[in-house]
Amino acid sequence: MNRLVLSVAVALAALLAACAPQAAPPTQAPPTQAPAAQAPPTEAPPPMDDYSRAGGDVAPTTASVEIGDQPIVDGAVTVSKIQAAVDGWIVIHTGAEGKPGPVIGYAPVSAGESSDVSVTIDAAQATAMMFAMLHVDEGVKGTYEFPGADAPAKDGDAIVMQAFNQPEAMMTAPSVVAEDQSIVEDSVTIASAYMAVPGWVVIHTAVDGKPGPVIGYAPLPQGESKDVRVEIDESDATTTLFAMLHVDAGVVGTYEFPGADAPVKDGDAIVMVPFSTEYQY
Repeated sequence: MNRLVLSVAVALAALLAACAPQAAPPTQAPPTQAPAAQAPPTEAPPPMDDYSRAGGDVAPTTASVEIGDQPIVDGAVTVSKIQAAVDGWIVIHTGAEGKPGPVIGYAPVSAGESSDVSVTIDAAQATAMMFAMLHVDEGVKGTYEFPGADAPAKDGDAIVMQAFNQPEAMMTAPSVVAEDQSIVEDSVTIASAYMAVPGWVVIHTAVDGKPGPVIGYAPLPQGESKDVRVEIDESDATTTLFAMLHVDAGVVGTYEFPGADAPVKDGDAIVMVPFSTEYQY
């Protein structure tokens, strides 16, 4: 009897166990997934090292030129400030009907800001108004090539440049004054001369009442000069001589006439004055 009860109890326990809900397996954390690959941060484009070959489109840094009105000093002008996006040139153009004309000087500039850049120019070709223009250095580096690869730099559609003037004092008409005089120690004295740019006072003999061969010359600085002594070849002197102004347009400091150092003109007239060598004190 006891065995029967025990068997029934075991069977009942087994049945209950079979019907009981199964315990859920322990929850496991999902495997850690590697973060999704992210695109590398966008890098800023490298700075432009060139303008477009069409003549300098917009550069990352706005290019600019600053220059004030000024006289020509020792054959040079000074550009106050230059902002260049790439290496290039600061170029001085003459003025032609209010627009940039031929080039009369240039100097190299580095990318970035430059201050007080001196530019040597051909002072004899200078005009009352000139232009300081920024050009790029696109051809052979360090060699100025314009017309050619080194075109004017642009900011948008505008050429980077600024006009400037020589002061009114420098625009005084050239003049020369010579008084009648005797030749003293193979020389004559020019009372005064005014040149807007450096040049020469040249003594010409007279041939049929007009200037003839040159028998002497002396350098003149920019501006006014007084009591300029000019050594001459007295053996070739005529009783009338002409004091004539010439430019110094070739090799600076070397008199070249016939050649680059042509007579100075005021309008269509050569700047000169006749004087007599028969003056008696």
